[in-house]
Amino acid sequence: MYSREKSPEFIEMQKRDKTGSNNPMFGKIKTLETIQKLVKPVFVYDIKTKEYLGEFSTVNCSKQFKMGRDTLLKYIKNGLAFKGKLFSRNKLH
Repeated sequence: MYSREKSPEFIEMQKRDKTGSNNPMFGKIKTLETIQKLVKPVFVYDIKTKEYLGEFSTVNCSKQFKMGRDTLLKYIKNGLAFKGKLFSRNKLH
């Protein structure tokens, strides 16, 4: 199917089959336990004092410290400081 031209009828059928009550996840509510498994916390520390500043979700952390999500993930992965803050997936203390 790769690089084949798809008819408008086929595309419409694909959209229709996955929306509303046809979606397998329609009406299912995620439990608190499931949400905790999906959310990966970011622990933030001051680089000079090693003081713990808080735990954030990825989205809230990027908003709080005014940085893009990709930038945040890069600094988490490399373990480098960004504007005097250290971001980590693991708790340091």
